[in-house]
Amino acid sequence: MRNWNRMISSCPYSEALHTAEWRDALAASFGQLTPLYFVIKDDNDDIAGALPCFSFRPVPLSKTLLSMPWTLPGGPLIFPGTDAAEATSSVCRKLDEIAREKHSFETSFTLPAHCDPNISETLVSAGYVEESSQFTHILTIENGYEEIRRAYNKGVKAAVTQAGRLGVAVRETDGEAEMIYFYKLYLAQMKRFDSTPKPYSLFRYLQTSPIARFIVAELDGQIIGGILFFHFNSRVRFWCQASDRDFLKYRPNNATIDYMIRWSSENGCRFIDFGASPPENKGLISFKEDWGAKKAWFSTFTRLHSAWRKKLWTASEPSLRRAYSAIQQFKIRNI
Repeated sequence: MRNWNRMISSCPYSEALHTAEWRDALAASFGQLTPLYFVIKDDNDDIAGALPCFSFRPVPLSKTLLSMPWTLPGGPLIFPGTDAAEATSSVCRKLDEIAREKHSFETSFTLPAHCDPNISETLVSAGYVEESSQFTHILTIENGYEEIRRAYNKGVKAAVTQAGRLGVAVRETDGEAEMIYFYKLYLAQMKRFDSTPKPYSLFRYLQTSPIARFIVAELDGQIIGGILFFHFNSRVRFWCQASDRDFLKYRPNNATIDYMIRWSSENGCRFIDFGASPPENKGLISFKEDWGAKKAWFSTFTRLHSAWRKKLWTASEPSLRRAYSAIQQFKIRNI
């Protein structure tokens, strides 16, 4: 684990999603995901990069290769000084070989923002199609917390101040009772959005791992909100936030994000990735930009191997997601 993390830290855009801890968290929480982690070597047999990816088997006769689940940014992670086009070509050949062996219907790469453009160009040359282009928001935090806070939108500054004035306390915790309470808030939030929740086991595993920090906002000892974020290689990823709708006037979301930004600055991090936003959700986009985060575009590239196998997954996906959501709601009631 340490060797893998030490190795990928040589890639300037590697982050917590590429670590051994994230791999192990997914493998422990999803039986359908099989990690396939590779080292990329050059002609001199020197390590030139790394490739974290997964084989996903959602239903029988249906498998796909993913650089990272949920269109999160994955690999390949190319080290400085390496011929990115040549390294990516070797990755494509290897994954084509694996796709044939495993009868995968598709291979999918979601590339990080600001990675070498030769990677995407080589994927297209190898037969990949750019399926979607999305944007995330990235906050640069190299100049210290106080300067970042001065750049907050006026409304954000007021909300952070208001949370403190109203008695909201923010703290980090590895307690399971706090995580269970937070997860229930998260489930309610996902139900309102008609979205598929991730399992409690994943949240708990990450909470106790060295790549994550779990923060709660409390009012008179009661949890009214929280945030789970990741950190690795000077990069922070804002992963999940949830709050009690009855206490939104106390600004728990603002309080926990401000804590995350302060923590990131004090611990030598350089960037915070606020995550992708649906382009139609203008309110969410504005909220992220009010903190000073800027848009950064990234893309997903796919290569189809079997049309009928993909149709099988596409047809079954909606009902499987509904069933999975119901199972997560039932599990948490029995904790």
